Amino acid sequence: MLEKENYLNKIATYKNVVIQCHDAPDADAIGSGYALQCYLKSLGVSAKLIYGGQNEISKPNLRMLISALKIDLLKVSALPAETDLLLTVDCQYGASNVQKFAAPAVAVIDHHRAEIADGDNVLIRPSLASCATLVWDLLRNENFEIDKNYSVCNALYYGLFTDTNELSEMRHPLDRDLSDLPYDAALVRKLKNSAITLDELTIVSNALKNYQVFNRVGLFQASPCDQNLLGFTSSIAQQIDGLDCCVAYCVQPSSIKLSIRCCTREIMANEFAAFLCAGVGSGGGNLEKAGGAINAKECLAGPAAFLTNRIKAYLTNFELIYAENNCDDFSTMRRYRKLPIRAGFARSTDIFPLTANRKAAKITIRTLEGDIDITVAEDIYLMIGIQGEVYPIRRERFEQSYIRLNTKCETTLEYSPTVTDQRTGKKLPLIPFAENCLPREEKFVRARELRKDTKVFSSWDNEKYFLGRAGDFFVVTENDFNDCYVITKDIFRKSYTEEA
Repeated sequence: MLEKENYLNKIATYKNVVIQCHDAPDADAIGSGYALQCYLKSLGVSAKLIYGGQNEISKPNLRMLISALKIDLLKVSALPAETDLLLTVDCQYGASNVQKFAAPAVAVIDHHRAEIADGDNVLIRPSLASCATLVWDLLRNENFEIDKNYSVCNALYYGLFTDTNELSEMRHPLDRDLSDLPYDAALVRKLKNSAITLDELTIVSNALKNYQVFNRVGLFQASPCDQNLLGFTSSIAQQIDGLDCCVAYCVQPSSIKLSIRCCTREIMANEFAAFLCAGVGSGGGNLEKAGGAINAKECLAGPAAFLTNRIKAYLTNFELIYAENNCDDFSTMRRYRKLPIRAGFARSTDIFPLTANRKAAKITIRTLEGDIDITVAEDIYLMIGIQGEVYPIRRERFEQSYIRLNTKCETTLEYSPTVTDQRTGKKLPLIPFAENCLPREEKFVRARELRKDTKVFSSWDNEKYFLGRAGDFFVVTENDFNDCYVITKDIFRKSYTEEA
């Protein structure tokens, strides 16, 4: 739950609400505004959906979206006479990308970096990849039946779809939750294949000729374009022989948009995006595809110089540790004892039981830190840490290390982990299946504080790495030096004490 308390209830107290998209609105703005319009109308509130600026909507997929869902979106040069509240969606009142209209009262719903002061009617969540995600979260918590509204489902889904480059650049668990909405696959397919004009094809071809390469990482500059076209550009660039990763970017009036593609296990696209945008914007996605946005005002030396410096810093910033080929001298690492802190655990087969007529389910465990993919098995348990971190453990190791307390695990977390059957799409919360446990006996590890950012490839997953920041701890189990991982400094200090 990300919204301010009773936010939509306050909006609904106004009799005449005008919902404004940014100038030249994209699918995320249109879908988010339309969903809010439908909700307000269901409460008997007059709600108009508008946009300003000089240009009419011309992109073929957006015109098709508006027509297919019968969205009443008006281009205006002045506010309607009867306006009690102006609500800007996917943009911020007074920002450079939205025409400013004088209004008796103003509210904001957006997912971009804050450009205005906070207030009771200002709701900005830059951790989300789309404004549709924020609107969906608002509506579902007002018990608005989104799943039963064909047009709202498709509008929100397609808004997320386009703002995350076809769902490949989602940043938050709520983005992934929205992607589970039912939608019209045939409609989305038509919209997807009507996205590029001949003029946009020129943008792509010019970007592929305007590049630099830094140690197998390519940097491509495109003319101003939407995120979907930028993602199309980076996907083509990644197919170039000799590149392990590519970054495509374009300069917008107030931000620098990024799209990233990676094909080497040493660079996860979502983590690379977060590094490039750290402190000046936000970025995220998945292992192979990611995106981000940087505040243009932060790039005093210019976008190309800024990104060049960040890429070079990234390429020299990390230590790499491989579980199967770790050269650490464990005898020199300090010895720590794990404190007897209660933890949670769940049997994977309790969540999705094995059946005689089908193979074991492949499941996705969704946590605040990201998704974990495993296959259900009798000997696979899921451990739940003090901050909601989840990791798999073999039953034999669990029984050697922990005592079951035969009590239900009850905990309050920022984001409660969920488990989804990849075949059926059935999603269940993890905590109701979890029990409490305590360490059976003292556990000892060897650990060292990381002096620089580090990527650790564990024995569990050879394709993904644990990312540790300077100050976190690299940890190995004392009786199995192949069992190595990273623990954040806050959790480590709460969970372990150094032995004399």
